[in-house]
Amino acid sequence: MNITSAAGIISLLEEPMPELKVFALRKLDLIVDEFWPEISEAIEKIEILHEDKTFQQHEQAALVASKVYYHLGSFEDSLTYALGAGNLFDVNSRSEYVDTIIAKCIDYYTQQRVAKAENAEDAKEIDPRLEAIVNRMFQRCLDDCQYRQALGLALETHRMDIFEKAIIQSDDVNGMLSYAFQVAMSLIQNRGFRNIVLRSLVGLYRNLTTPDYVNMCQCLIFLDDPLAVAEILEKLSKDTEDSVLMAYQIAFDLYESATQQFLGRVLQALRATAPIPAATDKIVKVPVEGAAKEGTSTATTEISEEEDKKPERKMES
Repeated sequence: MNITSAAGIISLLEEPMPELKVFALRKLDLIVDEFWPEISEAIEKIEILHEDKTFQQHEQAALVASKVYYHLGSFEDSLTYALGAGNLFDVNSRSEYVDTIIAKCIDYYTQQRVAKAENAEDAKEIDPRLEAIVNRMFQRCLDDCQYRQALGLALETHRMDIFEKAIIQSDDVNGMLSYAFQVAMSLIQNRGFRNIVLRSLVGLYRNLTTPDYVNMCQCLIFLDDPLAVAEILEKLSKDTEDSVLMAYQIAFDLYESATQQFLGRVLQALRATAPIPAATDKIVKVPVEGAAKEGTSTATTEISEEEDKKPERKMES
């Protein structure tokens, strides 16, 4: 039997028995997309039920109110009541209403996160209900293996915990790391936050089964951290033959991509940790012309290497 009007169900909201009110709210939730004009006339009654915390299904009332305000085009009110609906607001539900409210949640949450990062003292505390919805959205992305979407949302909302989780849990960690580096360098305008992301990438590259020192050093170049680069080069140069070759490769990459000033600071750091020994006088044996005439089979003379380097004096005229 098709329902032609919601008036009968709405009238149950005035019944004294809580069970009838709960029944009415659940029915209204099912038909709100079709009969929202009628239900909107009783929105005050639904709001009262939500505000009554002794009413067992006050979250159900909030969900119905949220959907009514959504159809009325009042998205802020719709979001407010969606927060009041708690877990009844299902982020996994595929509907235009859910997608719209989630988008509003993320926008509002992003604004608060950015404000808190830029001015932590004056920023308002984030509503835990709002964060709970965003967290469920993140979990949905991870469960659906939508790791790039999760990473993008994490960067948008400054959630570094989700940023790292999206990379680590993906089935292509190296590909995700490359994607994250490209996004960080091309889309993040705030230098301070970009440095936070690059520093996180350095840690992720280091914690790989086989650490990616090449990309790690690329991040450190943009972070202007020559000391860390010098530490990596020194470590590799004291390890296996393959590690030494890796150090040479990194040195070539540095020459191609780093500034002269950065290279100078890396060299200075390397000299501090592994000083190059100063030149010393060495005894060098060289053949002396005519020595064989004196009866020696191999005649040599000793000269100082330092003396050999001295410039010749000009002949006096």
